[in-house]
Amino acid sequence: MRSQILSVTANLKFLIRECAIQTNGLIILAATLFIFTIDLQLPLGIAASVPYALVIFASLWVSGTQITYLIAGLGSIFTIAGFYLSPSIIAPMDAVIINRGLTLLLIICSTMMVIKIKKMNIDFSALMTQLLIDPITGYKNRQAFESELDTEISRCKRYQRNLSVAIIDIDLFKLFSDNYDYKNKNNSIKRISHEMKANIRITDLFYRIDINVFAILFPETDLSEAKEVCEAIRKKVSARMDNDDTANKISLSIGIAMLEEADNKIDLCKRAEDALLISKHNGRNLVSTLPPVICKDKTHVAAILSRSRSD
Repeated sequence: MRSQILSVTANLKFLIRECAIQTNGLIILAATLFIFTIDLQLPLGIAASVPYALVIFASLWVSGTQITYLIAGLGSIFTIAGFYLSPSIIAPMDAVIINRGLTLLLIICSTMMVIKIKKMNIDFSALMTQLLIDPITGYKNRQAFESELDTEISRCKRYQRNLSVAIIDIDLFKLFSDNYDYKNKNNSIKRISHEMKANIRITDLFYRIDINVFAILFPETDLSEAKEVCEAIRKKVSARMDNDDTANKISLSIGIAMLEEADNKIDLCKRAEDALLISKHNGRNLVSTLPPVICKDKTHVAAILSRSRSD
């Protein structure tokens, strides 16, 4: 039920955002028409060059370059039309023509500047996205993990929600990877990461934070529920990879911790890493939590369904 409410909320937010963008576009168009109307009332036939430039810069509020080109086109047309439609021209004709020419020049320059700014913003956004993505798996990296963990901790403390963190390590990764060349090793990492990602919810956040280490943020999930999911992931990944290549057995060790009231990012991650060390010291291929919890075996339940749908 809660997942349906969140889905409806997400759709509403998307519609509101789209309506806001359309509203901004309509406001800019209305301002352009208003400037043209005022320009027609000027007895001297002097174009409103600065206001036209301002509405072009106002198009930065709307994503995409189409609105900028539209406003620039309308401004140019209105500037030329204003020359013929103004009721009277008292100033010398050469001064009026120069004013109109300067207005067109200002519109062109403003348009070029706004388009360049928008393209730079797009390039910068793409670059920032690339910096947060692991190039091998295509999933988010450690930098994204640390940034989004701060956000999730703040959100969960504000709304008093559960948040569990799992740190996943591929056991004996060096021995496992020594049997592969560079390309096949990367392909194996991809298969392992895709299998883990396939067994969590869309609202869970998945990261590759080191060569052989992954992390999962489980919003709205307590410690026992997170352990059930990770147990299912551990078994499914091992079984799938064994079927793909029986000559190279792999296993996963997992440590899990849940956010406590006094926790910061460092405390939470340290507890999850300590839980991972417990799994390693107890023979690997285990899921451990701090504090320890015991959950029943639910291997017949898919990992993605093995906890409550409270989110």
